[in-house]
Formats: sequence, structure tokens, C-alpha cells
Amino acid sequence: MNIKHENVPGQVQEVVFEINKEDYAANVEAALKKQRRNANIPGFRPGNAPMGMVKKMYGTAVLANEVDRMVNENMQKFIEENKIKMIFEPMPIEAKSTVDFENAENFVFAYEYALAPEVNVDYAKVPAVVDFKLTPGAEEREGYVNDLRSRHGNYITPETIEENDSISVKYNEDKNGFFFLRDLTDEAKKKFIGKKVGEGIMLSLRKAFANENALARFLKVEVKDLDAEADYKFKVTIDHIGRIELAEMNEDFFKKVYPDGSVTTEEQFVEAINKVIVEQYQPELDRQFMNDAIEALLDNTAIELPEDFMRRYILAVQKDMTEESLNERFNDYKRSFQWQILESKLVEGEDVMVKADEVKDYFRNFFIKNYFGNFEMDDDMKERVESLVTEGMKNREQVKAVYDMLYDGKLTNLLRSKMNIDHKEGDSKAFIEMLTARQAAIAGTEEAPAKKTRAKKSTKKENE
Repeated sequence: MNIKHENVPGQVQEVVFEINKEDYAANVEAALKKQRRNANIPGFRPGNAPMGMVKKMYGTAVLANEVDRMVNENMQKFIEENKIKMIFEPMPIEAKSTVDFENAENFVFAYEYALAPEVNVDYAKVPAVVDFKLTPGAEEREGYVNDLRSRHGNYITPETIEENDSISVKYNEDKNGFFFLRDLTDEAKKKFIGKKVGEGIMLSLRKAFANENALARFLKVEVKDLDAEADYKFKVTIDHIGRIELAEMNEDFFKKVYPDGSVTTEEQFVEAINKVIVEQYQPELDRQFMNDAIEALLDNTAIELPEDFMRRYILAVQKDMTEESLNERFNDYKRSFQWQILESKLVEGEDVMVKADEVKDYFRNFFIKNYFGNFEMDDDMKERVESLVTEGMKNREQVKAVYDMLYDGKLTNLLRSKMNIDHKEGDSKAFIEMLTARQAAIAGTEEAPAKKTRAKKSTKKENE
């Protein structure tokens, strides 16, 4: 085999593989003899069919397979020996190739490929990225605490209605309904507060309920089945009043919420609640930081791409893609490819590879926290957890999801350690206000920036 290659200016290069009969003849002959031994041809015992017939029946396919194998192996060898770093896959050049397995003995396979661009990341020149630290506010914490106190509280039936009570009513002679006072508008709430069982109230349900979902739940119908013209005016008679009396913040309450005994005082309880709230928001905080970091890095790092080659490559790989559709989405594709290249550069020499044991540890901690957190971990329990871990590792989709999550966490921490950070702090309301203001600013510009598409991970998961 003769391989022709000459470096030329630019990212797009060419390589040509010239294959003559003597390069493949021996292997093709051996493959045909093997085919003859195994062929089941009518009229002949296995292995006794004439070689001429075998060649006529299988020769072209065997030749094509052998030549294809040779090209693939030599392409890989060419890339490794020349230490070529390329992006995308090599593309055949049909105009410069000669391939006719039916009528020719010598073949020419011409390919073009794109060299990966040199990328230099200068973190010092990248604008600071906001890293928001969540500090739970009193209102947010109070809501979470009251939810726990309600969950562990006592159900009572008071004489008169107060805020947050649940109410059962009868209406329209033979119908009954149930709602929480919080489902009503402020005006409708006033009509119920202070009322007792047996008292009646004339009510327009359409105006009384705060939204159509609440109205539909009360009427026990789907929202789509509501009559848009109906006022639903009835006299409702209070039939039952229910209330959850919040649990007292004492040692018994703390033990119910944290049976492991880790929380015994109100101060520890508040600290634990703050931790839970932060953990709930942390994935979104990390995701926002990562997105902002990717945008900043891509916007401030030169990453050249051979756009003409890239267009032809996308159209060749995605058979259903049209020129028009590609033009509409080209910037997204370009941004995604640039991120793949940049990501590979960022993780060079860094410890971001996720090992199988780390995935197992995640599964193990997940099962212990969510299913066995209230039990003492004896040997039987540990064995049960390990069996669940083993089963979890068999689910490829779950393993990939955990791997991606752990990888993203490592990459996020890497970027936090390298980039200029604009530290901001506040409660969830402040975080949402920051995002809303940013979105409003983008919407107010003449042209919003292209969407930053996350690309396929460039690192590889360590096999077990």
C-alpha cells in the first residue's frame, strides 16, 4: 500500500491510500478458502463447491471487506504515527477516489481531515464570572420549618375557621367539596374566616377561587371541562373544619425529623435546615455558574474551525439535515464543537476523570440516605446496600447519568479554581431576581447571544 500525504497551509489536509492487488490478494484468497469450507451451496457437500463458483458468489463482498479493513487500519496507523490531532472524522473525497470492486484490481481512497486548532486559554483575560452563594432568608427558612412542623403536627377540628384551615362544604343540595383556605382569593377568604360548621355563604366559585386549577379540583373535573361562561354561583354550607396544629419545636420534634440524633437543639435545627435549603439550590447554582463560565471562555478564547468542511461533515453525518436547516442551526453547531475542543484543552493534565468506585460510592450514599437513613447499619443492612449498588451499576443509563453529574461537578470545581470570580451572596429571591434581570437585559438587546450548547464529555470514564 502506498500512502500519499503532504502538509499544506490551513486546517484541512488530505491523505491518499493507494491499494494494489498484491496488497490484498493473499488475504482475500485465504478468506475465500474459509468461505468455501463453510459455504452451504445446493448440490455440493460443505467444502466441496468449486472455487470458481465461490469466487463468483462471494468474491466481491470478500474483496470489499478486506480493502475496507486495510484502509481503516492504515488510517489509524497514519494518525498515530504522525501524532495527528484532528476534529471530526475523515471525509472521503469521491472526486479523487477510484473504487470499483466489480471491475478493477487497484483502488485509490482519498480523504480529507481537519486538524484541531491550537487553543490557548488565558484565564486572566477572561472577565469575572458570577458565583452565587445562597444564604437562606428568614422567610424561606420559616416556610420550610413550618412545613416540617405541619408534617409532624396534630390534626384538630376547631370551631371556627382561621387562615390555612381545610374546609369541607355541601352545595347545590347533593354535592360536596373540599378546599384549603389558601386556594381562595383574599376577598373570598374574608367571607370564611370566623365562620362555624353549619353556616352558609353565597359564593361565586368562579370569583372565589384564586385560579382555575383550584376551581377544577373543588368541582372534581379537569380544567379543560370547566365552562368558561359559568359563574358557578351556589350557597355553600360549611360541613367540616380541619386544621394541622404545628408541632412544637422541642426534643421530641427534633428526634422525629432527625432520628439519628444529629439535631437536639433549635440552633442545630436551624443550621440543618439551612444546609438542606442550600443543597436543594446548589445544582442550579452550579449549573448557572458553569453556563456563565462556558460563555465567558468561548467568548474570550480564539478557536478556529474550518466552516466549509464542518458544513459538509454535518450534512454527511446527519442524512436528514437540509442546507436550509443547517444554516438556521449552524451557530449552535459551531458553538458546540468549539466547546468540545475547549473542554478537551481545559481538562488536559487535570484530575477530572470519574472512576468506577466514585460512581459506586454515589449509589451507596444515595441508598443509605434515602432508604436506610433511619436504621442502624448492621452487617445485614450493609449487605443489602451493596446488592443495590451492584444492581445500580448494571443500569447503563443510570451509571451514565451519575458519571455525567460527577464529571460536571469536577469540571465546575476546576473552573472555580482557575477563573476570575465575582462572588455574590443572597437568598433564593435575590438569586432569581439576578437571573430575571439578566434575561431582561438579553431580551432588550437587538440580538441575543447564541445558545451555548453543552457538548459531549471529552474525558473517558475509567472501566472497572
